[in-house]
Amino acid sequence: MFSHLRIITKQKYETEIATRTAEVCEQIAREMGAEIHDELIQKLTIFSLHLDRLDRATNHPAEIESLLLKMRSDFQGMVSSVRSISRKLMPVNIMNDSFQVSIKLLCKNLEQDGQGQVHFENSGDETETTTQIKKHLYRVVQELIHNAFKHSAAWHVWVRLIWKKEELTIEVEDDGSAFSMLQEQIARLESKHNTLKMRTQAINAHLSFRQGEKGLLATVKYKI
Repeated sequence: MFSHLRIITKQKYETEIATRTAEVCEQIAREMGAEIHDELIQKLTIFSLHLDRLDRATNHPAEIESLLLKMRSDFQGMVSSVRSISRKLMPVNIMNDSFQVSIKLLCKNLEQDGQGQVHFENSGDETETTTQIKKHLYRVVQELIHNAFKHSAAWHVWVRLIWKKEELTIEVEDDGSAFSMLQEQIARLESKHNTLKMRTQAINAHLSFRQGEKGLLATVKYKI
């Protein structure tokens, strides 16, 4: 009887894990597809329209100059989009760096020229963790920064690492979330089973959202 119950429990557990994994994979595919469409294909479409206008403006030097300025700006935007997408797809390589150095470099790489700044702060002495833990936490921070710029229209993002003897606290705060919309945004984030939850659950970390001093504040706590 007990053996039969164990089989049922194991099957139920494996089914739940498989279902959640499939849901997360599907969500990742949707997010990447939406990002490629919104950030790249739309820009390419506009760029194509500029080329058509350029063909028709042969005898209008002033219009040609104006179009070229717009095209240069749009091209830089496309380069930034491709760079952002490729960074998300690249494997995490933090074998030779401390976690705080890796996050500091991540913050610098995710800054958007003329559109957004990422500020990094570190307090306390870093406690060594496994490479797998670092990779999951790195991806969590990466996604939180990305979400702040894309969904909250932030100009500034603050990333703070707070090291204590037996706990690491990571804070990611933005200045783009309107206070009037924060509670609705927090409820939506907490109800979604997304890659953020998947990664934090995988390492027994705790992720929470609340109103910060400037906007949305995401906090990750990991027991070392």
